[in-house]
Amino acid sequence: MKRTALIIASVLVVLMAAAQAYSPARVPDVHRADRTAFVADPAHVLSPRATSRLNASLDSLRRNLTVEPMIAVLPAIEDPDDPSEFATDLFELWGLGKSDRDNGLLILVVMDTRKVTIRPGYGLEGALPDITCGRIIRDVIAPQFREGDYDAGLLNAVAVISRILSDPDTADEYRSGASDADYSSGDDAGDVGFKVWIYAACIVALLFLLILFAELYSVRGYDDFRKYTRLVRLRNIYLIFSALGLGIPLVATIPLILLLQHWRNRPRMCPNCGTRMHKLDEATDNRYLTPAQDLEERIGSVDYDVWLCPSCSETDIYPYPISSSPYTECPNCHARTYYKERDRVLRQPTATTAGMGVTEYRCVNCNHTDGKRYTIPATGAAAAAAAAAILNSGRGGGFSGGGFSGGGFGGGHTGGGGATGGW
Repeated sequence: MKRTALIIASVLVVLMAAAQAYSPARVPDVHRADRTAFVADPAHVLSPRATSRLNASLDSLRRNLTVEPMIAVLPAIEDPDDPSEFATDLFELWGLGKSDRDNGLLILVVMDTRKVTIRPGYGLEGALPDITCGRIIRDVIAPQFREGDYDAGLLNAVAVISRILSDPDTADEYRSGASDADYSSGDDAGDVGFKVWIYAACIVALLFLLILFAELYSVRGYDDFRKYTRLVRLRNIYLIFSALGLGIPLVATIPLILLLQHWRNRPRMCPNCGTRMHKLDEATDNRYLTPAQDLEERIGSVDYDVWLCPSCSETDIYPYPISSSPYTECPNCHARTYYKERDRVLRQPTATTAGMGVTEYRCVNCNHTDGKRYTIPATGAAAAAAAAAILNSGRGGGFSGGGFSGGGFGGGHTGGGGATGGW
């Protein structure tokens, strides 16, 4: 069943990614609709707090240095083999940068291929040459992204870029005297993206229905408890994608939940005498539980149903583990009463040396304890070294050449300078 759940999740990710493979024209131009927005993140990879901080930092660049920056975090692009060309096309489509200074800046993140591109306009290539952009990706962004911390990776990168561009010795090279261009409020790309998302949600709903029918066919002949145990593992996956799919996959989720409730509460017949059994209430059923089972119920790790035959006193006890509980099975007493007690640092990390920590576990039933050691990465060495190297690096020229025209900012251009790297 675990393999089935992984297959389901993989198929869904592929379907969603395929449905959300963006062309430059489909990337939502959030700045056109909101002059304070500089982060296009249609899949919500970044946290709301990080998006707000990035918007504030990029807006400061625009107001103080007239630089016109944007960040695009996309689940997938139509040509995954060439994110650099995609970044150039998107830069020119939006017209990042003032027309008299070409001081635009784009950071593109493509999640499925794990690629980052930093694309400066012509006017910023002196301050942000290819080698500097490469170092920012390699030393600032990639280490955080590999840890899954996309917020920190982009926040640190923008902080380093802001520091570089704020250098008074070079700021006059790209500071524009032009006023902000007028912006229209319409954005067809947002409507297209919403329609695509609805279409993807319908595909997911259909897939969920097919999976539910297949599972029901496979459990025919099982008793109610075995049916419940087999299909309950689908519940959380169905609920999550129902929320992501604007409720459309509920057409499969609701029948699944109703079936689970039916199998759990349907009257049972006594296996000894054939008399209809009674399900005891929560206050009464505790008398039939072992001390360990009673403890599991009290801490909320397992909910037990007790069925009693009024004729021959046959007692059947069915465990229903609670997936949201932090407790797991104890390796010593096998009760679901084992939990993470604390993390403890054994050796503090330094800027160049990794530290050591231990996660301590305890069982509230048998008091069994255990610990698992882990490594703590060296603190801040990569970001600090990268910032120092970038700030002290020479500012050479990037690539040069023609570009496109137009866009929703000041109509700037890029010659394709900057860098692309992975994580």
